[in-house]
Amino acid sequence: MNLSCEKIISENEKLKLTDLEKSCLNIYEYLKLHHHVNFLSIDIRKNDLIENIFAHNNGDIKYFTNTLSFKENTFTDIIFNFLSETIENFEIIKNDLKTINMALQIFSQSLFNKYMEKILKETSLVDHLTGSYNRSYLDNYAHNLLSISNREQKKIAFVKVGIDQFKAVIDEFDYEVGDKVLKSLANTLKATIRDSDLVVKISNDEFLVILLNIINESNAIIISEKLIDNFSKEKIIVNNETKQALMKTICSGISIYPDNATSIEEIIKKSDIALYEAKNRGRSQVYLFNEDDTNKIDFF
Repeated sequence: MNLSCEKIISENEKLKLTDLEKSCLNIYEYLKLHHHVNFLSIDIRKNDLIENIFAHNNGDIKYFTNTLSFKENTFTDIIFNFLSETIENFEIIKNDLKTINMALQIFSQSLFNKYMEKILKETSLVDHLTGSYNRSYLDNYAHNLLSISNREQKKIAFVKVGIDQFKAVIDEFDYEVGDKVLKSLANTLKATIRDSDLVVKISNDEFLVILLNIINESNAIIISEKLIDNFSKEKIIVNNETKQALMKTICSGISIYPDNATSIEEIIKKSDIALYEAKNRGRSQVYLFNEDDTNKIDFF
Protein backbone atom coordinates (compact mmCIF):
# COMPACT_ATOMS: atom_id res chain seq x y z
CA MET A 1 0.00 0.00 0.00
CA ASN A 2 1.51 3.34 -1.05
CA LEU A 3 1.61 6.47 1.09
CA SER A 4 -1.26 8.09 -0.80
CA CYS A 5 -3.65 5.20 -0.08
CA GLU A 6 -2.56 5.09 3.54
CA LYS A 7 -3.28 8.82 3.87
CA ILE A 8 -6.75 8.47 2.33
CA ILE A 9 -7.67 5.57 4.60
CA SER A 10 -6.36 7.45 7.63
CA GLU A 11 -8.40 10.55 6.74
CA ASN A 12 -11.49 8.44 6.15
CA GLU A 13 -11.20 6.91 9.62
CA LYS A 14 -11.27 10.45 11.03
CA LEU A 15 -14.46 11.18 9.10
CA LYS A 16 -16.20 8.26 10.76
CA LEU A 17 -15.63 9.85 14.18
CA THR A 18 -17.16 13.26 13.42
CA ASP A 19 -20.55 14.74 12.53
CA LEU A 20 -21.63 15.85 9.06
CA GLU A 21 -20.50 19.46 9.39
CA LYS A 22 -17.06 18.52 10.66
CA SER A 23 -16.72 15.80 8.02
CA CYS A 24 -17.32 18.32 5.24
CA LEU A 25 -14.78 20.68 6.78
CA ASN A 26 -12.20 17.90 7.09
CA ILE A 27 -12.65 16.96 3.43
CA TYR A 28 -12.21 20.59 2.41
CA GLU A 29 -9.03 20.92 4.46
CA TYR A 30 -7.67 17.68 2.95
CA LEU A 31 -8.37 18.90 -0.60
CA LYS A 32 -6.89 22.30 0.12
CA LEU A 33 -3.71 20.79 1.55
CA HIS A 34 -3.12 18.12 -1.08
CA HIS A 35 -4.91 19.29 -4.24
CA HIS A 36 -4.88 23.13 -4.34
CA VAL A 37 -8.66 23.33 -3.76
CA ASN A 38 -9.22 26.76 -2.22
CA PHE A 39 -13.00 26.90 -2.58
CA LEU A 40 -15.45 24.01 -2.33
CA SER A 41 -19.18 23.37 -2.48
CA ILE A 42 -20.77 19.99 -1.66
CA ASP A 43 -24.32 19.12 -2.70
CA ILE A 44 -26.63 16.18 -2.11
CA ARG A 45 -28.89 15.43 -5.08
CA LYS A 46 -31.96 13.31 -4.32
CA ASN A 47 -33.95 12.67 -7.49
CA ASP A 48 -34.29 16.22 -8.91
CA LEU A 49 -33.80 18.05 -5.60
CA ILE A 50 -30.41 19.49 -4.65
CA GLU A 51 -29.43 20.34 -1.08
CA ASN A 52 -26.21 22.14 -0.31
CA ILE A 53 -24.46 20.70 2.76
CA PHE A 54 -21.20 22.66 2.61
CA ALA A 55 -20.01 25.85 0.97
CA HIS A 56 -16.69 27.64 1.32
CA ASN A 57 -16.70 30.38 -1.29
CA ASN A 58 -17.34 34.01 -2.00
CA GLY A 59 -20.78 34.43 -3.52
CA ASP A 60 -19.77 37.61 -5.33
CA ILE A 61 -17.16 35.87 -7.48
CA LYS A 62 -17.81 33.94 -10.69
CA TYR A 63 -15.72 30.77 -10.44
CA PHE A 64 -14.32 28.30 -12.89
CA THR A 65 -15.73 24.93 -11.75
CA ASN A 66 -14.54 21.34 -11.84
CA THR A 67 -17.08 18.77 -10.67
CA LEU A 68 -17.07 15.19 -9.46
CA SER A 69 -20.28 13.25 -8.71
CA PHE A 70 -20.64 10.01 -6.76
CA LYS A 71 -23.79 7.88 -6.80
CA GLU A 72 -24.55 6.57 -3.29
CA ASN A 73 -27.79 4.76 -4.09
CA THR A 74 -30.45 4.68 -6.81
CA PHE A 75 -31.82 8.11 -5.89
CA THR A 76 -28.89 9.96 -4.30
CA ASP A 77 -25.65 11.52 -5.55
CA ILE A 78 -23.00 13.53 -3.72
CA ILE A 79 -21.61 16.32 -5.90
CA PHE A 80 -18.29 18.05 -5.21
CA ASN A 81 -17.77 21.39 -6.95
CA PHE A 82 -14.17 22.62 -6.97
CA LEU A 83 -14.24 26.37 -7.46
CA SER A 84 -11.30 28.26 -8.94
CA GLU A 85 -10.78 32.02 -9.09
CA THR A 86 -8.27 31.68 -11.94
CA ILE A 87 -8.04 29.55 -15.06
CA GLU A 88 -4.59 28.45 -13.90
CA ASN A 89 -6.01 26.96 -10.68
CA PHE A 90 -8.87 25.42 -12.65
CA GLU A 91 -6.39 23.62 -14.93
CA ILE A 92 -4.29 22.41 -11.95
CA ILE A 93 -7.35 20.83 -10.34
CA LYS A 94 -8.59 19.46 -13.66
CA ASN A 95 -5.29 17.67 -14.22
CA ASP A 96 -5.47 16.26 -10.68
CA LEU A 97 -9.08 15.02 -10.86
CA LYS A 98 -8.08 11.37 -11.19
CA THR A 99 -6.22 11.45 -7.88
CA ILE A 100 -8.95 13.53 -6.23
CA ASN A 101 -11.53 11.04 -7.49
CA MET A 102 -9.68 8.19 -5.77
CA ALA A 103 -9.91 9.96 -2.41
CA LEU A 104 -13.48 11.17 -2.77
CA GLN A 105 -14.69 7.76 -3.89
CA ILE A 106 -13.93 6.67 -0.33
CA PHE A 107 -14.73 9.92 1.49
CA SER A 108 -18.16 10.26 -0.17
CA GLN A 109 -19.36 6.98 1.32
CA SER A 110 -18.50 8.13 4.83
CA LEU A 111 -20.02 11.52 4.12
CA PHE A 112 -23.25 9.95 2.91
CA ASN A 113 -23.43 7.84 6.08
CA LYS A 114 -23.05 11.02 8.17
CA TYR A 115 -25.76 12.70 6.13
CA MET A 116 -28.15 9.80 6.72
CA GLU A 117 -27.34 9.84 10.45
CA LYS A 118 -28.27 13.53 10.52
CA ILE A 119 -31.54 12.92 8.66
CA LEU A 120 -32.50 10.03 10.96
CA LYS A 121 -31.68 12.10 14.04
CA GLU A 122 -33.74 15.03 12.80
CA THR A 123 -36.63 12.73 11.94
CA SER A 124 -36.63 11.23 15.43
CA LEU A 125 -36.94 14.73 16.90
CA VAL A 126 -39.89 15.83 14.75
CA ASP A 127 -43.59 15.06 15.15
CA HIS A 128 -44.59 13.34 11.90
CA LEU A 129 -48.14 14.73 11.86
CA THR A 130 -47.47 18.43 12.39
CA GLY A 131 -43.80 18.84 11.47
CA SER A 132 -43.17 20.46 14.86
CA TYR A 133 -40.45 19.34 17.23
CA ASN A 134 -41.50 16.55 19.58
CA ARG A 135 -40.97 15.78 23.26
CA SER A 136 -37.66 14.05 22.49
CA TYR A 137 -36.30 17.31 21.11
CA LEU A 138 -37.41 19.10 24.26
CA ASP A 139 -35.79 16.50 26.50
CA ASN A 140 -32.50 16.62 24.58
CA TYR A 141 -32.04 20.29 23.80
CA ALA A 142 -34.11 22.46 26.16
CA HIS A 143 -31.33 22.56 28.74
CA ASN A 144 -29.08 24.16 26.12
CA LEU A 145 -31.60 26.98 25.73
CA LEU A 146 -31.44 27.71 29.45
CA SER A 147 -27.63 27.78 29.36
CA ILE A 148 -27.67 30.29 26.52
CA SER A 149 -30.26 32.38 28.37
CA ASN A 150 -28.07 32.44 31.48
CA ARG A 151 -24.98 33.40 29.49
CA GLU A 152 -26.75 36.21 27.63
CA GLN A 153 -28.89 37.21 30.64
CA LYS A 154 -32.09 37.15 28.62
CA LYS A 155 -35.52 35.76 29.46
CA ILE A 156 -37.37 32.89 27.78
CA ALA A 157 -41.16 32.54 27.73
CA PHE A 158 -42.62 29.03 27.76
CA VAL A 159 -46.15 29.26 26.36
CA LYS A 160 -48.23 26.10 26.79
CA VAL A 161 -51.02 26.03 24.19
CA GLY A 162 -54.07 23.79 24.46
CA ILE A 163 -57.09 23.40 22.16
CA ASP A 164 -60.40 24.21 23.81
CA GLN A 165 -62.71 21.18 23.92
CA PHE A 166 -60.55 19.11 21.58
CA LYS A 167 -62.17 15.85 22.72
CA ALA A 168 -65.49 17.17 21.43
CA VAL A 169 -63.97 17.38 17.94
CA ILE A 170 -63.08 13.68 18.02
CA ASP A 171 -66.48 12.73 19.44
CA GLU A 172 -68.39 14.83 16.90
CA PHE A 173 -66.27 14.00 13.85
CA ASP A 174 -63.29 11.61 13.87
CA TYR A 175 -59.53 11.45 14.32
CA GLU A 176 -58.91 12.57 10.74
CA VAL A 177 -60.62 15.89 11.47
CA GLY A 178 -58.73 16.03 14.76
CA ASP A 179 -55.48 15.69 12.83
CA LYS A 180 -56.52 18.56 10.55
CA VAL A 181 -57.08 20.75 13.60
CA LEU A 182 -53.64 19.87 15.00
CA LYS A 183 -51.92 20.56 11.66
CA SER A 184 -53.73 23.87 11.32
CA LEU A 185 -52.74 24.90 14.84
CA ALA A 186 -49.09 23.93 14.34
CA ASN A 187 -48.94 25.91 11.09
CA THR A 188 -50.54 28.94 12.74
CA LEU A 189 -48.13 28.85 15.67
CA LYS A 190 -45.10 28.62 13.41
CA ALA A 191 -46.37 31.38 11.11
CA THR A 192 -46.99 33.73 14.03
CA ILE A 193 -43.69 33.49 15.90
CA ARG A 194 -40.16 34.45 14.83
CA ASP A 195 -37.88 32.00 13.02
CA SER A 196 -35.68 31.86 16.11
CA ASP A 197 -38.56 30.68 18.34
CA LEU A 198 -39.64 27.05 18.67
CA VAL A 199 -42.86 25.03 18.48
CA VAL A 200 -42.91 21.66 20.27
CA LYS A 201 -45.81 19.18 20.27
CA ILE A 202 -45.72 17.71 23.74
CA SER A 203 -49.00 15.76 24.00
CA ASN A 204 -52.05 14.76 22.00
CA ASP A 205 -53.59 18.24 21.82
CA GLU A 206 -51.01 20.53 23.42
CA PHE A 207 -48.01 22.46 22.13
CA LEU A 208 -45.23 24.36 23.82
CA VAL A 209 -44.16 27.59 22.15
CA ILE A 210 -40.72 28.70 23.32
CA LEU A 211 -40.13 32.42 22.85
CA LEU A 212 -36.42 33.19 23.08
CA ASN A 213 -34.92 36.48 24.23
CA ILE A 214 -38.20 38.14 25.17
CA ILE A 215 -38.10 41.67 26.55
CA ASN A 216 -40.52 41.10 29.43
CA GLU A 217 -43.68 39.22 30.41
CA SER A 218 -45.90 41.77 28.66
CA ASN A 219 -44.20 40.88 25.40
CA ALA A 220 -45.01 37.20 25.98
CA ILE A 221 -48.65 38.04 26.70
CA ILE A 222 -48.96 40.08 23.50
CA ILE A 223 -47.55 37.21 21.42
CA SER A 224 -49.83 34.70 23.16
CA GLU A 225 -52.86 36.85 22.40
CA LYS A 226 -51.75 37.02 18.77
CA LEU A 227 -51.47 33.22 18.65
CA ILE A 228 -55.01 32.90 19.99
CA ASP A 229 -56.40 35.53 17.61
CA ASN A 230 -54.72 34.09 14.53
CA PHE A 231 -55.93 30.55 15.20
CA SER A 232 -59.50 31.73 15.89
CA LYS A 233 -59.62 32.88 12.25
CA GLU A 234 -58.56 29.51 10.83
CA LYS A 235 -61.25 27.53 8.99
CA ILE A 236 -60.70 23.78 8.99
CA ILE A 237 -62.64 21.99 6.24
CA VAL A 238 -64.33 18.91 7.69
CA ASN A 239 -66.31 17.95 4.58
CA ASN A 240 -64.80 18.56 1.15
CA GLU A 241 -68.14 18.10 -0.63
CA THR A 242 -70.24 20.45 1.50
CA LYS A 243 -67.27 22.66 2.41
CA GLN A 244 -68.39 22.50 6.03
CA ALA A 245 -65.75 24.28 8.11
CA LEU A 246 -64.80 24.00 11.75
CA MET A 247 -63.36 26.89 13.74
CA LYS A 248 -61.67 26.22 17.08
CA THR A 249 -60.13 28.24 19.87
CA ILE A 250 -57.09 27.82 22.09
CA CYS A 251 -55.91 28.91 25.51
CA SER A 252 -52.36 29.56 26.60
CA GLY A 253 -50.47 29.45 29.88
CA ILE A 254 -47.19 31.36 30.23
CA SER A 255 -44.20 30.86 32.49
CA ILE A 256 -41.02 32.93 32.32
CA TYR A 257 -37.46 31.68 32.74
CA PRO A 258 -35.73 32.45 35.06
CA ASP A 259 -38.43 34.48 36.87
CA ASN A 260 -40.75 31.56 37.64
CA ALA A 261 -38.29 28.65 37.82
CA THR A 262 -34.65 27.77 37.14
CA SER A 263 -34.97 24.20 35.82
CA ILE A 264 -36.57 22.98 32.61
CA GLU A 265 -38.81 20.56 34.52
CA GLU A 266 -40.17 23.27 36.82
CA ILE A 267 -40.63 25.90 34.13
CA ILE A 268 -42.67 23.52 31.97
CA LYS A 269 -44.69 22.39 34.98
CA LYS A 270 -45.57 26.02 35.75
CA SER A 271 -46.63 26.71 32.16
CA ASP A 272 -48.86 23.64 32.50
CA ILE A 273 -50.39 25.06 35.68
CA ALA A 274 -50.90 28.39 33.93
CA LEU A 275 -52.69 26.69 31.01
CA TYR A 276 -54.93 24.85 33.47
CA GLU A 277 -55.93 28.18 35.02
CA ALA A 278 -56.47 29.76 31.59
CA LYS A 279 -58.87 26.99 30.57
CA ASN A 280 -60.71 27.36 33.89
CA ARG A 281 -61.45 30.94 32.89
CA GLY A 282 -63.07 30.04 29.56
CA ARG A 283 -62.16 29.92 25.88
CA SER A 284 -59.41 31.97 24.20
CA GLN A 285 -57.79 32.87 27.50
CA VAL A 286 -54.19 33.78 28.37
CA TYR A 287 -52.83 33.27 31.87
CA LEU A 288 -49.41 34.31 33.13
CA PHE A 289 -48.12 32.08 35.92
CA ASN A 290 -48.45 33.70 39.33
CA GLU A 291 -47.26 31.89 42.44
CA ASP A 292 -49.91 33.39 44.72
CA ASP A 293 -52.88 32.73 42.44
CA THR A 294 -51.85 29.23 41.41
CA ASN A 295 -51.38 28.17 45.03
CA LYS A 296 -55.15 28.49 45.28
CA ILE A 297 -55.91 26.29 42.26
CA ASP A 298 -57.79 23.08 43.01
CA PHE A 299 -56.79 20.36 40.56
CA PHE A 300 -59.30 17.81 41.83
